Amino acid sequence: MGLMFDKVKLINYDKLNRIARDIAERNDTTTGRVKRDMVRNFLVHGIGYTDYMKGDYINLTRQQKKTFLTTRNYDKLLKYLNDSTYTGVFVDKITFNKVFREYIGRDFLDLRTAGPEEFAAFMEKNRGRKIFAKPNADYGGHGIECFTVDDDLDFEERRKKCLENGQYLVEEAIIQHEEINRMCPFAVNTFRIVSLVKDNVPYILENAMRTNSDESVALSCDDVFMRLSPDGRVVSNVVDDLMNTYDDHPVTGVPFSEMRIPYVREAYEMIERAAMEVPEVRYVGWDVAIGQDGPVIIEGNQYPSYGLVQYFMLEDEHEGHLKKIAAVLGDELKKAGI
Repeated sequence: MGLMFDKVKLINYDKLNRIARDIAERNDTTTGRVKRDMVRNFLVHGIGYTDYMKGDYINLTRQQKKTFLTTRNYDKLLKYLNDSTYTGVFVDKITFNKVFREYIGRDFLDLRTAGPEEFAAFMEKNRGRKIFAKPNADYGGHGIECFTVDDDLDFEERRKKCLENGQYLVEEAIIQHEEINRMCPFAVNTFRIVSLVKDNVPYILENAMRTNSDESVALSCDDVFMRLSPDGRVVSNVVDDLMNTYDDHPVTGVPFSEMRIPYVREAYEMIERAAMEVPEVRYVGWDVAIGQDGPVIIEGNQYPSYGLVQYFMLEDEHEGHLKKIAAVLGDELKKAGI
């Protein structure tokens, strides 16, 4: 219950009001009715206003609501599935890179242990390339900085700046595939794959491609999303967080119907292998980049957001992600207290 009251304290009322108005207009009803229904579903099902919108809760039956992840049941599920003894592997980006080295496809340096000579050698090796400096235990893109190793770069000054900023992970930039650059060259576009391990067998539950909606160098909350088929075609609506849909990329104008994202099957196969490296963390949301020569893992999230994978706008779905989890876990789901 304490977690639910914390959620109330964090409400963005401007966003709530905008979402309520949009839902009311789309369903030919009043904003007041939508807000009352939001409160009722929050109290009964533990569903927040953003999840209410993404799940189309105003149109769900009671039985359909039981198939959705919510703040209330998701915490229980992850505490059961993901052994806290091992989740630190995913929290610390440097530890993650070391454990999953064969899947990340890029060189990196741990500034907690590397001295000036090692840093200078790493910079020389990557002269002319872009480098990312990252905090080792942050999330959501916070504290990440990109710089180019050019002739004007003072290696020791840069190393000290990284240490002062807590950017202990320094790594090569990912060079993404030219087909994805054609769609959106401004940032590394991520492919989210959700995996679940049951009886030492990895299962792929969901996928969603995320791309910029502007020319920023980092993905943000204003991005657009789509699902892909194993052969790389877009097989859903392309949507943003405000229930807008797109036929073409909002900046480059490339029609999404023309896109053929390479290496999707290979990405699934890679994640099936990676999921067994730390099988004690059974449920993971993996962020994958499609590089020039194949997929590489950016990071694994032991507490991934579930909003995207049960967003009804993608395929006009009215069954939640919990149903897919239950199909794999079977009776084991009861052990999680759900």
